[in-house]
Amino acid sequence: MSLSGIFQSRAGLLWLCLLLWSCQEAAPPAGAKLPSEAEAALRLAPKWELFSLDPEVEPDDAQPETFHGWKVLGSVEIRDEATRQRLLESLKASVAANPGVVAACFSPRHGIRVKQNGEQHDFVICFQCYYIRWYPHDEPESGFNPTDSPVDAFNSVLQQANVPLPAQPK
Repeated sequence: MSLSGIFQSRAGLLWLCLLLWSCQEAAPPAGAKLPSEAEAALRLAPKWELFSLDPEVEPDDAQPETFHGWKVLGSVEIRDEATRQRLLESLKASVAANPGVVAACFSPRHGIRVKQNGEQHDFVICFQCYYIRWYPHDEPESGFNPTDSPVDAFNSVLQQANVPLPAQPK
């Protein structure tokens, strides 16, 4: 059946409406917040490990030097509380500012690992696609949606530590 035929039939029109409705439901609400457990882990951890990831490498947990399957280009340990707070505040603000936009891609260029109260929390971040995968307790959890506004702050911290950055999106 041609595309015009789908739109002419009632069943096709109903299918299209359901598809659009389901995509809309998957988008985050505007003004969303970081999950409280994720925010607490990031805020209270005494250090962060910030990763630079290669978004062009398909996930493969068998490769050494990966972060949840993505090739690690380098990382830096962030012990300075002011730097961690600046990055956290930029992340929180970007999640709150996301108007409900989510892309269909996932090309992460950043990652964060924190350990707080003996629990590990990992964040695989794709600012380009407006999605962060959160792994509390080393288990996959639902993610959340930032904007791309924190990318310069994250890249600046990596560059100051001479950590290579991946190619930036075009």
